[in-house]
Amino acid sequence: MTVSALARKLSAAQGGAETPRSILRALRLGLARAAGEGMGLALSVIGAKQAVRTQEDMAGRLKGGWLLLLFSSDQGGIAAACLDPGCVSAIVQQQTIAMVTSDPPPERVFTDTDAAMVAPLVEDTLSRAQKLVESSADMTSLSGFEFASRAEDRRSLILALVDEAYRMFDLTVELACGARQGEVCILLPERPLSDEEQAAEITQPGMNLDQASGVIRAELNTVISRMSLPLTALSELSVGDVLPLQDARVDRVEVLAIDRARTAIGRLGQCGGMRAVRINEQRLTPALPASEGQAFLASTTSSRGEDALSSAPDEEIITGDPVMDDILLDPDDLLSASSDQRVAEISHLAGLPAPEREGRD
Repeated sequence: MTVSALARKLSAAQGGAETPRSILRALRLGLARAAGEGMGLALSVIGAKQAVRTQEDMAGRLKGGWLLLLFSSDQGGIAAACLDPGCVSAIVQQQTIAMVTSDPPPERVFTDTDAAMVAPLVEDTLSRAQKLVESSADMTSLSGFEFASRAEDRRSLILALVDEAYRMFDLTVELACGARQGEVCILLPERPLSDEEQAAEITQPGMNLDQASGVIRAELNTVISRMSLPLTALSELSVGDVLPLQDARVDRVEVLAIDRARTAIGRLGQCGGMRAVRINEQRLTPALPASEGQAFLASTTSSRGEDALSSAPDEEIITGDPVMDDILLDPDDLLSASSDQRVAEISHLAGLPAPEREGRD
């Protein structure tokens, strides 16, 4: 069992979502299955690559002495398939004597009979590949092609290709369990999607939010304490030295993004046996007027006491109404507060107006 096959089995066992099959992979599978199931020829693709070429680029990349086949579709598109002599000889031998010899094929000029014997294999390959791809653009590139004619030479092939750009697929194949090797080049028109196909592509169901979030990498760092050392002391550090962490608090750690920017203040802990960070609760802003009471309230990152001002001296901290600030209490001080202070705290959390306090103008 190969490593790739084992990986696919493990992914299926774990319920992992398989990535969409590309058109290059679909052509590799389609060609191997069309040769094996269609004519009993053992064929495996040992090399594959693709590129988008213009007509000028294709002229210098096609080789002479190959069998050149043209295929047309009901939508007016023209595709092509080019096979080297070794591959054509193996296909002909399999259909005539039911075996492939290892002798190199003789040099000869290909005829329409060769084209008639090879064309069904290419049609079957395109039909099987169309059923394997998932993208609408790939389905459009592979659909509806039937054998039209054989091109005499490369110039005739280039003149017959009417589209501006083509997707070129170069496949290196191994025939009859290694008895011979060959090359196959498939040219498919690079056609834009229609309005209906674009709408179908947009509405095509994809991964849900819970599935997509499982493959998103979010890297966050937590800073427990910051300290500065002279360069001489830093250079003298060795294994086993202990650095004193001054003012280190696990309930007031800084959460940094990948760009080292502070995003929040949190508390270190564990969740489900794994390290976790709980983002500290944020202080609510004063209630909005009745006309805007249903709007979304975005509050700033809160800190406790003077630590908030010292942790971010370059940021502007908005604390709301100065009248309310002097009556807001920390949870630890709520039990020891007076009854008036408790009422003011609860009123503020509920979004109610502040109660009138005696002795305030």
